[in-house]
Amino acid sequence: MKRFFAATVLLAAAGCLPSGGTREAQRYYILDAPESNTASAGVPRLTTLVVPPTSAANFYDTQDLVFSRSPGTRAYYQFNSWTERPGRAIHDLLVSRLERSGGFRAVVGEDKPVPNGLVLRTDLEELYHDAVTPPGEARIVLVAELIDSGRNVSLARRSFTQSAPAPTYDAQGAVQGFRQALGTLVGEVVAWAIEQSK
Repeated sequence: MKRFFAATVLLAAAGCLPSGGTREAQRYYILDAPESNTASAGVPRLTTLVVPPTSAANFYDTQDLVFSRSPGTRAYYQFNSWTERPGRAIHDLLVSRLERSGGFRAVVGEDKPVPNGLVLRTDLEELYHDAVTPPGEARIVLVAELIDSGRNVSLARRSFTQSAPAPTYDAQGAVQGFRQALGTLVGEVVAWAIEQSK
């Protein structure tokens, strides 16, 4: 009886593994973006821009890649992850692009009070592979708000939405779409922040 039970457990365990008896290898992707063609800002504003870390909606505040195969649903890809949480990657990319834009006297990439400076707060609302219709598209929604810290007033607020086609119906294809969409979105946020700071 004990031998029969042990054999049953082993067979059940074997059925949980893919054919060949080995689990699929975990893959990690870097969330980066191609350089945008944003023109130089010219003469920089005589102010410092503070860019606190990008916050994220709870479901997207993870290293897991998100997809949707039916409207109104979200799920995490198995065995596919980001190397870091998307909010951090987006923040680092924004700070880097803002510094290179030459639009401000200085850009501070942390939540640090600066007298008479401007603050650019960003919140990642969505980042998922919309796979309802194969191969789908990568979608990103980011809300940005520019604040005058000296007067403690909001100068402008805007929701940015970008999408790009996924060349293949899987996590790897989604990542390619995310990179393309993020490159365009970050360029838009940088140009908007410079324009609103005038």
